[in-house]
Amino acid sequence: MKTTLYHMGHCPYCKTVKKVIKKLNIKMDYKDLDLHEKLRKELINGGGKQQVPCLHISEKGKSDVWLYESQAIIEFIKRNY
Repeated sequence: MKTTLYHMGHCPYCKTVKKVIKKLNIKMDYKDLDLHEKLRKELINGGGKQQVPCLHISEKGKSDVWLYESQAIIEFIKRNY
């Protein structure tokens, strides 16, 4: 399973999710929408909206999952790591 967190630096919900990831010492790929404009399009094309935080979960042989709510992301992380 590969996970990528789309985030923005000023977003308090993103900071909360990142704090949990750091606390649990989880390997995570990050994509900062503040740094790269093309990531906004990538997020919209993949998940359907520009909202952050968004956790993109890709697993071989399964459909990609895009989680948008910080609490749902945290619950997923705690369940799967």
